[in-house]
Amino acid sequence: MEKIAIMTDSCADIPQEYINQYPIFVLPIIIQCENKEYKDGIDIHSHDVYKLQQEHILKTASPAGGDIVNTFETMIQEGYTHVIAIMLSAGLSGTYNEVRLLSQIQENLEIEVFDSKSGSIGYGSIAIELAKACQNGASFEQLKQKAQQLILDTHAFFSINTLEYLQKGGRIGKATAFVGTTLNIKPILSFDKETGEINVPAKVRGEKKVPAKLIQLVSKVIEENPQRSFTLIVADGEMRENRDVIEKELRTLFPQCQQFIKAEIGAALSCYLGKGLLGAGVQFIE
Repeated sequence: MEKIAIMTDSCADIPQEYINQYPIFVLPIIIQCENKEYKDGIDIHSHDVYKLQQEHILKTASPAGGDIVNTFETMIQEGYTHVIAIMLSAGLSGTYNEVRLLSQIQENLEIEVFDSKSGSIGYGSIAIELAKACQNGASFEQLKQKAQQLILDTHAFFSINTLEYLQKGGRIGKATAFVGTTLNIKPILSFDKETGEINVPAKVRGEKKVPAKLIQLVSKVIEENPQRSFTLIVADGEMRENRDVIEKELRTLFPQCQQFIKAEIGAALSCYLGKGLLGAGVQFIE
């Protein structure tokens, strides 16, 4: 009989309530500052990153190989036989490849690893939906098919106060960072469905216009998919009041939504996004 676990990494920013409720295992991303290393969500959190960023350039690394192997061993000890892993976009990180390679040498688990081609709760929501399906009795083969579909059917958009950290981390071009900084242009960022890299589907002038643009982008995707059930998603990096405004408006516009997921950006992504993130998204579910 199959006993299935869902694996992801800490960049998925899954709220703790879901981790407590479902068979979700989270690998901590490594954060490097000076000569020290920290594990995301364990001994460093986003508020720590915001303080360190004032004086230091922070870097991240994929979860330690030992942590990955130990997590697989924990799953075996707890009786799991199969694993669905949904990882941070390979266009942004080597985490997907590292987990994929280590999964190939596990003899007592059948593991399928997916590149989410997304970031933060954009794929955290995929892990949550897979875990729900798992708990409701979906088979390993059904979950593999569902993961592939959810990657296509989850759309996340976000805006940040500064592109400085993305540019320093090599995640976005210097020209885009320059425009955003000098002209008070706020790019709305998303993820390319083919490469998983960050793209810019929209821009607004000034911070005040960001919530309305996020709502507009989510609304457009929903309107292009009539008759489909969906989950709505909001996220923030110390922008709770603005996030609440977006949530209230989306709930008013789309009272038929099946679920509403609210997330806070964790330490690892905060290294590249800084303080002041706002995000919104939609995930279509069958």
